[in-house]
Amino acid sequence: MPNITDREKSPMRSLERALHILAILEEGGGGMSVTELGRASQLSKATALRIVLVLEKYGFAEKRHGRYRLGASVLPLAHGYVLGNELVRVALPVLQELARTSKETASLYVRVGFKRIAVQRVEGINPLRFALPIGQRLPLHVGAGKVLAVAMPAGERRQWMDELEEMFLAKGETFSRKALIEDLDTIRRHGYAVTVGDRLEGTFGITAPVINAFKATIAAVTVAGAVERLTPKRIESLSVEVRDAAKTIGERYDV
Repeated sequence: MPNITDREKSPMRSLERALHILAILEEGGGGMSVTELGRASQLSKATALRIVLVLEKYGFAEKRHGRYRLGASVLPLAHGYVLGNELVRVALPVLQELARTSKETASLYVRVGFKRIAVQRVEGINPLRFALPIGQRLPLHVGAGKVLAVAMPAGERRQWMDELEEMFLAKGETFSRKALIEDLDTIRRHGYAVTVGDRLEGTFGITAPVINAFKATIAAVTVAGAVERLTPKRIESLSVEVRDAAKTIGERYDV
């Protein structure tokens, strides 16, 4: 979410307010009242209503039973992103090969602010037991997000950590800031991450960064599957496959 102070000082304040409302509707999922939109955006109810009515006019919001949610016009934008984004395009055949050889689900994530978003996914012959939609926002402090967090500038990473509320793993265990810092240090040393049951019980993920020609991390590649298929030997082999896939995507993206 944007910084409210920066948004209100922006010379494009009206546009930023509208985009903020869209982001709130996306995270709201099942729909929000105008009062809830105003509270979440820190705008007056009247201002929130004016904005959401314009979004509704253009199909980016829709109203049902007095509650607003995202409208159908957001779907062509997402479709256009998947078709037109070069990173997603070059990653697809690499993820297909990774899913084939690993037999697990291969995914590509990018960081947007303090969240990560799945922008491409290919199922292996051992599909995951849950459906994770393309485009869903996920936290950085669990699973594949840690690889993207490692690459954040130090100041931005501190801000992200300062804004984190109490952290929990899938089993409900609390996760301390100290433990998170230790995990990030380990990932930085090894160049990849192995997580087990961070976000969902019974699953594992092995993740490596996609690095461009300027040595910047632009995405993360993950293979994920059921933890009963994970052995120390398999961790070693999958980590090589994932790192090779990430390296290939980075090289093809820069061509």
